[in-house]
Amino acid sequence: MKKYRKYAIKIIIFFLVPLIIIAAVSGDDEDNNSGNTSNIQNLSAEQYEFIMSVTEYSYEYKSIYQVLTSVTLAQAIEESGWGTSSIAKNANNLFGMKGKGTAGSYVTSSGRWQKFNSKKESVEAYSKLISEKYHCKGVQDYTEVLIVLAKGGYCEGSGYTNKIKNHIESYNLTVFDNLTSEELEQVKKRTFSMSGNSSGEPANMGTKNERVRWLFPDGVPSSEKECRKYLTTISVEILDKNGRAKNVSLTCHKKLAGSIQSAYREMKEKGFRAYDNGCFNWRAMTGSTKTMSNHSFGFAVDINPAFNPYVKGTSSSVWNNAPSYYKIDGAIVAIWKKYGFYWGGDYKNIKDYMHFEYVEGSLVAGKKY
Repeated sequence: MKKYRKYAIKIIIFFLVPLIIIAAVSGDDEDNNSGNTSNIQNLSAEQYEFIMSVTEYSYEYKSIYQVLTSVTLAQAIEESGWGTSSIAKNANNLFGMKGKGTAGSYVTSSGRWQKFNSKKESVEAYSKLISEKYHCKGVQDYTEVLIVLAKGGYCEGSGYTNKIKNHIESYNLTVFDNLTSEELEQVKKRTFSMSGNSSGEPANMGTKNERVRWLFPDGVPSSEKECRKYLTTISVEILDKNGRAKNVSLTCHKKLAGSIQSAYREMKEKGFRAYDNGCFNWRAMTGSTKTMSNHSFGFAVDINPAFNPYVKGTSSSVWNNAPSYYKIDGAIVAIWKKYGFYWGGDYKNIKDYMHFEYVEGSLVAGKKY
């Protein structure tokens, strides 16, 4: 009987632990963001320099190991305390890696740590470890990487994965995952904007074609894979359906990240409850099988569709009778227009009350404007 009980316990653990890990990484946004909710604009000069230097080192080995820079940065922040830990200072070890490094070992009361000649060597060793031992080479979703690391024993329980996920989202670290050559040069020169907007505020930039060229200088992406190099995942401040403050994640175009965060912050300050939100979604436009929705390109946002519906016509009783703290009109529309967005409630023959977009009208995938 004891023998069977032992096997039963092993089977339960085998199936239950991965579920716990997955829930920890992809669970409720309120819980996952309950720790460090620092905004990217609040980085100190030292923290900015730390992120730039680790990013620069990461890209030196990216073509070889193909490890996400966002995860590299988040683990370096967590493991080294932004490069201030004794192991980081005395052993150039940014990732808490134990054993013997390129410069030997650094011994403390808590263990034997890898020692490196430089922090760049530490990033190289980490990239090799994550790519080869944990088989994360080429994985493009940071939540998948965290699940793999947790299962492989790198992470110390679900609390650790939450911390790494929170660093990635709070500091907008996914903006570094697919840098263009121009953006990488900005990193090296320390002129890169952490808001993801290196060309100033986008509001009132001019014609449709000018806006499209600003967003996609090489032409409109023709596939989801191609589009993702322009995207980042950000944390935005909201009030939930019951009016409680929390942070949620949105994936959007890098160049609009700062403006979208600011718009959400201003809505929250006005008491608006943006409890249901969507941005990037690679799909066809409503009512079409060929034309891509503007959500496919990360510059369109939908908010509270249950109270701000899409309707064929010029009015909606649902929208007219919606509670003011859920309804998009007046002051809320003004906030988004200030940041250069168009409102679907202004359409002539239909109304899309939930919808804001930075480029008005549909785009042709693959076209250079």
